[in-house]
Amino acid sequence: MTMMMDRDRLFSSMAENRAREVVAHIGFLRNLRQLYEGGVTQTRLAQVNGVTQPAISQMLQRARIEAPDVRPGTHGGTAYEIAARCAAGEIDPAAMRAELIGWEYDTPVAPSAYLDVDDVRPHAEGGFNHQVGRALTHGFLTDEDYDLILDALAD
Repeated sequence: MTMMMDRDRLFSSMAENRAREVVAHIGFLRNLRQLYEGGVTQTRLAQVNGVTQPAISQMLQRARIEAPDVRPGTHGGTAYEIAARCAAGEIDPAAMRAELIGWEYDTPVAPSAYLDVDDVRPHAEGGFNHQVGRALTHGFLTDEDYDLILDALAD
């Protein structure tokens, strides 16, 4: 007979495990990128990981954006990673909030004179909305944390 946890604990455990999965994937991409930048060929990386060289090439493209080196004095290479690490239980919420408040976000792309064009323009990968907004959407931040961070940045 299997003992089932109550639903609230299951949902909480599921969210924490999802955050751990995201953090592990970012770590994998970071390691892959650093090995490649250190001279390991894509062919060798493909052999080690049991995938094709084109798959490694695609992973490296994502790694350049999603897995930069950890910024000194922080727990991540992106604000999104810091929020995910907190949701995974690796850092406490106070440290996460302090780091996200102190983070230097990319400035948003200025709107164009043509409103229809703005819908298809690239967004700032390192911008607040993409990093912290995505963390909120993925459940790595509470509404209260998001509001506190946003209010602190507005001051």
